[in-house]
Amino acid sequence: MYVLASLLAVGVLVTAEAFKETLVQPHFEQKLEAARLMQRAMEAIQNHRVRRVGPIDLEADPTNSGMLGLSSSVTTTNTGSLEAKRTSLNPNWAAVVVELLHEAGVTRGGTIAVGVSGSFPALNLATFSAAEMLDLEVVSIASIGASSWGANIPNLTWLDMERILSDAGILSTRSIAASLGGTRDRAIGMPKTGRRRLREAIQRANVPFIATETDLDSIEQRMALYREHAGDRYIQAYVNVGGSLASIGPKTVKRLYRPGLNVRLDPNAAHVDSVMKRFLRDGVPVVNLSKIVPLAETFGLELEPVALPQPGEGLVFARQGYNRLLVAGLLGFLLVSLWVLLRLDVGSRIAALSGRGRSRPIEPMV
Repeated sequence: MYVLASLLAVGVLVTAEAFKETLVQPHFEQKLEAARLMQRAMEAIQNHRVRRVGPIDLEADPTNSGMLGLSSSVTTTNTGSLEAKRTSLNPNWAAVVVELLHEAGVTRGGTIAVGVSGSFPALNLATFSAAEMLDLEVVSIASIGASSWGANIPNLTWLDMERILSDAGILSTRSIAASLGGTRDRAIGMPKTGRRRLREAIQRANVPFIATETDLDSIEQRMALYREHAGDRYIQAYVNVGGSLASIGPKTVKRLYRPGLNVRLDPNAAHVDSVMKRFLRDGVPVVNLSKIVPLAETFGLELEPVALPQPGEGLVFARQGYNRLLVAGLLGFLLVSLWVLLRLDVGSRIAALSGRGRSRPIEPMV
C-alpha cells in the first residue's frame, strides 16, 4: 500500500514538472517599451562615439555597444570590474528598473530622486528609460567621475551622454547638478588635468557644480537639491546607481545594502551617513543598482554578453512556472487516491488479490 501511495505521489510530481508553462511577468508591456527605449539610447551613444571619438575596442566591448569606456584615462577615479561593466550592457536592465520601481510602490506620474554615476552609464540609461516610460519626474544628481571601463573618456562623460540623448529627443531627463565623484566625492588622487576635464564637462552640461570640503557637506548639498527640485511633490523612491560615497557610503557599509529593493535601514548601517541612509530613515524605499552580477542572475540577464541582447529577453519578462489548474487537479487526484487507499483499505485488497494466484510452495520429497 505504501509503495503504491509513493508511486502515485511521484507520478503527480513528474506530471507537474513535465507540463510547466511560460508565465508572463507583470507590467510586461511597460518593461518591453522601456527596454526598447534604452536600446535606442544605446544606439545613439554608439553612433556618436564612432563618429566623434573613434573605433570601439571589440576585444573589451564585444557587443560593440560603445557604452564601455577605457581601462584607464586622466578622468578615471579607480579600478572597476570589467565583468560588471560588460554585464550592464543590456537594454533589458530598463525592464529590471521598471519592476523594482513598481515593487517600491512608485506610481505613474510620481517623483523619484536618482543618484547616477559615471561608472555605470548603461545603468543610468536603464534608470532614465524606465522613469520616462512610467512618466516619472526625475530629480537626478550625477557623480561624473568614472571607474575603469565606465564613462571615463574625457570628451564623452556621462553628462555628455545626457546632452546627446536630450538633443536627439530620445531621453528628456537631465541631471540637475554634478560632483567630481571618486575618492571622497572630490576625485582625490586624480591628476589635476583629469579634475580640470571633469569641471569642463560640468560646464558643458551647464549644471551646478557640487563643490564640497567634507563628506557631510556632500550629503547635505544633495539632500537640499533633491528637496528644492521636488518642491511640494513627495519623493516616492530613491535610485542609486553604482557606489558613490555620498550616495551609499564607504565600503564598510556598502555590503549592508542589498542589490535591488531596500525598504528598511539595516541597524548596522544607521551610524554611517549617506543619501541612501537618509531616505531609508525617512521611509523612502531605495532601489540599489549595485553588485551587478548577482542582480543580473536574479532577473535572468545574461552575464557578459558577447552580442547585444534584444529587448524582451530574461526572467524579468517571463519565467517557467507550474500550470496552476493542472497542479490543483493533480493534488485533488492524489488526495482522493490516498483517501481511497487508506480509508477503504483498497491497498490491502489489491495486495491480497495479487497473492491469490501464486502457487503454494512445493513440499520436499521423502
